[in-house]
This record gives sequence, structure tokens and C-alpha cells, in this order.
Amino acid sequence: MLKINCLRVCMLVHQDYYMDARVRRYAETLASDGAQVDIICVLDPSLKSHPPITDNIHIYSIPFSRKGASQGNYLIEYTIAFFLYFAYTTWLHIRHRYHVIHVHNMPDFLVFAAFIPRLLGTRIILDIHDIMPDFYMSKFRCGSNHWMVRLLKLQERLSTAFAHTVITACRGFKQRLIQRGLKQERLTVIYNTPDREIFNRHAFAKTIQQTHVSFTLIYPGTQAPRYGLDIPIRALPLMIAEAANIRLQIIGPHTDYTDELIQLAKALGVENYVEFRPPVPVKQIPSLLALADVGIYPALREPYMDIAVPEKVFEYALMGLPIVATRLSVLEDFFSDLAILYFESGTIEQFAERVLRLYRDPQLAKKMVNQADREYVQNFGWEKGKEEYYQLLGKLLAFR
Repeated sequence: MLKINCLRVCMLVHQDYYMDARVRRYAETLASDGAQVDIICVLDPSLKSHPPITDNIHIYSIPFSRKGASQGNYLIEYTIAFFLYFAYTTWLHIRHRYHVIHVHNMPDFLVFAAFIPRLLGTRIILDIHDIMPDFYMSKFRCGSNHWMVRLLKLQERLSTAFAHTVITACRGFKQRLIQRGLKQERLTVIYNTPDREIFNRHAFAKTIQQTHVSFTLIYPGTQAPRYGLDIPIRALPLMIAEAANIRLQIIGPHTDYTDELIQLAKALGVENYVEFRPPVPVKQIPSLLALADVGIYPALREPYMDIAVPEKVFEYALMGLPIVATRLSVLEDFFSDLAILYFESGTIEQFAERVLRLYRDPQLAKKMVNQADREYVQNFGWEKGKEEYYQLLGKLLAFR
């Protein structure tokens, strides 16, 4: 029988720990059940060090900052970072002798940082948050025959073969990985479901019930063209004519695309209706959602975005926000047209109409929230994900 309180687990993630809800979910769940968990990650440039969390979680930051942005930068960044992760993982394993090393992509090949521990018998998990070849095609708008996409498929194949088992974030990703040759029995789907203790609308009931001066549309997350954030900005002139108190709040890391959005808002004369805010730790997001009126997800419908699970939509549902979102296959797996006001990808007029429908009809918003509770909140949660994760750990360690 698996004894969680006897486990020593190391997690690798090329991200700041406080900004990655999926990694925190695993780590803090294990720690709360008595496991010792080490995290190797990058440090937010605004911090000098990671503040302590619990006695069971220790964070080790590699001396490296994320760059990204261009295709070349990603390749250089991942390569340099890999050697740092390799050194830290080997050093810490010699000290702590981990039972399991759980590696979170991107990149997939970060899993090879656990090469020495694997030789010594440690079990290795590769957790594919995003499928890299498809993500790359979406981000850089290139085809499947691009040399970089072929390289990413190769490293994906080698990385999944190196790991003892693979976790991925949704059914669509699982199907793509199987199509590319990964055996179904080596794959486990554990959905990105928000932590209900953090996204607990009852804890913010007084804030939610307050009369809001502004009618706020909120989007907390990545700012990139594939997320279609120009759509709500282009829709503002249509909405302002009826809803003069409407506001759009976009929260997340500033990118080149952010600059484009700022210039677009100025060109349309709606810059006073849009607020861009820097990213905040996961635990601060619920307080921002509690002050908003509508959660939006205007992502463009294309092969990758059509299957990528948008955790922010689940956060909206848990916090009792009515949702306006692009009609995507992945969302239709969870929510009906009664729970979300869908609009067709890229249609500015439809987006504006959906938002104004909620503005005019508060009762509709309440009905949608109740329906989302029935369709998602009551049927999906970390309880199931935790059970599946612990079962996976039990199977892995049974063969040590």
C-alpha cells in the first residue's frame, strides 16, 4: 500500500512556482499528506528568493530568467536552462534520494535532467501541460512540415519514451499523443481543475454581492494573438453605446502583443475603458474575479486552441461568474449553451451581443451560473484528480 508520508518527490518546472497552479496543486496535495517535496524552478525576477511555504516543501531556484518571445530565444533558453536543471536535479538526488521525479513541460526534454536519478532507480513522470509541436504551430503560425515542428515531435517522442509514465492535461492532448505513437496504457489524463479551496466563491460572498460601479469583463492569463484579446477591445465601441460603465480588465505578463492591444485601444478611442494589470499569484486571482461581472475567453478557434483546456474558464465557473467564450470543442465537452454564452471565433458583433445580453439581464447571468454549477462544478474537481494521481504513484512504485 502506498504510504504518501514516506515519499520524497522532486518536481521540475521551467516556470515560477507561484505562477503555476497545476504544479502547486500536486506539490501542496502531497505535502499536506506528509510527503517531502522539492521544487526546482525559475525565480520571478521581481523576487530575491522564494518565501517558505511549508516544512514539507522546499524550493530551489535555478539562476536563470525566462526570455521566450522569439523562436531562437526559446531554443537557446531551454538549452541553457536544461543544463542547470540537470545539475540541480543530480545534486539534490544525491542528497535526498527521491522516489519519484515529476517533470512538467515545457520543454518535454527537461525530463532528461533526471537521467542520473533514473539510472539509480527513481521513477520518472513527464507531465505534458501543453503538447509542444501543436503549441509551436499555433504560436508561430507555421505548418507541420516546418523543421522546428519536426524537431519538437522528435524530442516529444524521445522524452515520452524516457519517462516511466506520462500525464497530460486533457482528452484532446491524449488523442494527439496517441496519434503520434504513444501507447494509451502509458498515458493518464489529469485535468487542470482549479483548487476549490482557493477558488471558493463563498469566501468572497460579500464582495460578489456588492453593487459594482463598473460592469467589468475580466481575462487573467497569457496575452498572445491566439487568445483573441483584440476581439473584446474591438467590440468596446459597440458595447459602450449602450453600457457606458463597461470596463475590460486584462491581467497577465506584458508581451509584444500587449503593446499591440494598447495601440489598438488608443486607435479606437477606448483606452480609458481597458485596464492592463501585471500578473498576480494564483491565490490573488479569486479576489479579482469576485469584483468582476463577466469572465471572457475569446480564443481563436484553430487546431491547438480547440483542444487546449482553458483553466481560467473553470475558475470563472467556480467563482460564480457568467461566461462569454468562443465555441471550442474542448469547452463543449464540459459546458452546454445554457451554461456559457458562446460566440463564433473572431466575430466581434457576436461577442458584443453576448456581453450586452448579460448586461441587460442579470437573471440570465444567475441562470447560467447555476447551470455551470450543475454541469461542471458538481462533476469535476481535484478529488478525482488526486485519486488518479495517487493510484499512478502506487503503480509506479510497486515496480521499483
